[in-house]
Amino acid sequence: MVVARTFRVLYRILIDYCSNCSLAGVGYISNRKYHWTERLFWIGCVLFAWTGSYLLIKTYMELFRKDAVSIVVENLDKRKDITSFPSVGVCEMGYTKQQYDALQHMIDGFRTSEEMEYNYDVEEFMLRLIYHNLYNYGSIKSYCTMYKDCDDCVKCPVDGYPKFSVAVRANCSQLFEECRWNGRVFDCCSYFRVIQTTMGSCFLLNSVQTIKKYGPYWLRTDMSMASPRGELLLNFTRATTAYVQNEEDIPHMLLTTLQFNQMPEGYTGKIFITVQNIANDPLVRTVDKHVRRCVFPDETTDTGYAKYSYSVCVTECLKTAQIKTCNCCHHNMLLGKNDKSPVCGYDGLNCLDQRDLMFPQTTIMQPWRTNGLVCDCFPSCTEHEIRIIGREADMESRSGRSVLIKIMGLPSQRYRRQIVRENIDVVVSIGGILGLFTGASILSLVEFIYFFTVRFGSYVVAEINEENKNALEGATDRDEIRTKPH
Repeated sequence: MVVARTFRVLYRILIDYCSNCSLAGVGYISNRKYHWTERLFWIGCVLFAWTGSYLLIKTYMELFRKDAVSIVVENLDKRKDITSFPSVGVCEMGYTKQQYDALQHMIDGFRTSEEMEYNYDVEEFMLRLIYHNLYNYGSIKSYCTMYKDCDDCVKCPVDGYPKFSVAVRANCSQLFEECRWNGRVFDCCSYFRVIQTTMGSCFLLNSVQTIKKYGPYWLRTDMSMASPRGELLLNFTRATTAYVQNEEDIPHMLLTTLQFNQMPEGYTGKIFITVQNIANDPLVRTVDKHVRRCVFPDETTDTGYAKYSYSVCVTECLKTAQIKTCNCCHHNMLLGKNDKSPVCGYDGLNCLDQRDLMFPQTTIMQPWRTNGLVCDCFPSCTEHEIRIIGREADMESRSGRSVLIKIMGLPSQRYRRQIVRENIDVVVSIGGILGLFTGASILSLVEFIYFFTVRFGSYVVAEINEENKNALEGATDRDEIRTKPH
């Protein structure tokens, strides 16, 4: 009874809605005054219009998702616009011709008797764990296996690698000899701040990962037409690698385009670069990262670093892969005292070595790869374009190393990322398509809701009242028949 009543009300509502709604062509379908062929014609027209609007809206949304952001080139006013010198990262590298007194003293401590000889294979093993540039595939077992069952020789340590690395690697004052910006000497260790990377502990200048931008430990390296010179001279006491990078980036063993090695003693290098900045319109943040294909540094906070960057994402991806595959990560991946990630011992390092996760191939950064480890990382939206336009190298008769990084002229143009279609454009475009093909508007939605809520309820009440009235009239007629004399 209830089901039949509901279907009757729905049928009446549907006929009533089609006869009175504002959608184009629908009223002709429900009007019985027209011949059935006319009504069939209007059914075909309405279906054709709705299908066309659906396909057009689908095409527009696909275009919006793929092409909502554009990058253009705009000219700069050199009299007003300011260009900042890029961030610089410095990492100590292992050098086989260099003597590491702290490491030798450590290995001497492994000897249990004075007759036990110094083990140079253990030294080579430790160097490859502490300095990533000395590591080569398959070298973990090759230096230690032969001493596994030896009782009168120095064996490879099986754990405690983080403290060994801290003891051997140079701190800031030991690594830097002198720093100059445009010929003016500044305190290296006041501005170069330490950070942990895949290369071990490195030192970053003007990085938002370590300090607040334009804070007390931010070296002012702004260049303008009034002061166009931009030269950074760094002198080192040990073998190092210098990275020219964006302020949100960190050194990474797979990102070698702007990596410059100062290995042998007396090395003097000069690097000439150009910088082209990128600016973002404020509305770029309103677009999903998968649409704009980049991430702002302050958008993602689920990493161990303060800001997001492409190099940070790749570092976290490699660390996750190591833990997932071998249940531990390399000790270089530990981000300070609060990082509780499991650190690999000797067996864990063997696992990383066998799975090629100590120093994986650069294909890790190609998201279209289907085999092996894949890191699907977006670039940073504030990532500037840094180009090398020249390099010079010379050898001097001294024990230190130096590198001069120089910007060859102020940029005359910059990139700008801007919105082609905003969210309001989507509303307007879809509304225009529906209005053109079907005559729909925002009131059409109100109309639909009204008919199938308020009007539906009133029809149900009317149907129940009519049934009650008919039942009452039927009962009265039966009573009259019983009381009527025969």
